[in-house]
Amino acid sequence: MTAIPSLREVSCGLYGAWRLARLDTKAMAWFDRGPAGTARSFWAAIICFPGFVALLALRVSPQDWAASGVAHILLVESIGYVVGWAAYPLAVLAFCRLLGIGGGGFDYVTAYNWSQILETGVFLIVALISVLQILPDGFTSILSLIVLLLVLAYEWFIARVATRAGAAAATALVLIDLVLGAGLSRVTQSLY
Repeated sequence: MTAIPSLREVSCGLYGAWRLARLDTKAMAWFDRGPAGTARSFWAAIICFPGFVALLALRVSPQDWAASGVAHILLVESIGYVVGWAAYPLAVLAFCRLLGIGGGGFDYVTAYNWSQILETGVFLIVALISVLQILPDGFTSILSLIVLLLVLAYEWFIARVATRAGAAAATALVLIDLVLGAGLSRVTQSLY
C-alpha cells in the first residue's frame, strides 16, 4: 500500500480539481504527477467513501433495505465501489497506451481521482435537495440532469487537459466511465 498523502497533497489535489472545474488548463500543476502521486491519489476513494454510503442510503429503497439487509447491501455495494475505483483507471491506462498517450494516462487518473471528492460533494447536495424537497416537484429532476451534464463536461475537460489528447479521446474516456459505471451499478443492484 502506498503512503498516506500529506494534508498538503490532499489540499493541493482538491485545489487542482477545483481549478479544473473552473476550466483552468494550468491546473495540472497542482497535482503530484509522478507514479507515487498517482498511487496516493487513490486515497480519494477513502475520503469519498462516507459520501458514497450517504448517497447509497438515499438511493436504495426501504423495501430493498428490509428484504436484503443493511449488511448485505453495504457489502455488495462496497465491493462494487472498490472494483469501480480499480477498473476504470485500468481501462484508462489501457486506452491511453493504445493511443500512445503514456504518462498522460497517469496524469488523468491522478486528476480524475481527486476530482471525485468534488463530484461526490455535488451529488450529495443534489440528493439532499431532493430528500428535503427544497424545490417544487419536477425541478429536482431537472437539477439532477443539469448537474449530471455538468459533471460529464467536467470529466471531459479533465481528460482533455490531463491526457493532452484531442476531443475524441476525451469523449471516449468519459463514455468508458459511463458504461463501466452503469454496468457495475447494474451488477451490484442485481445482487440484492
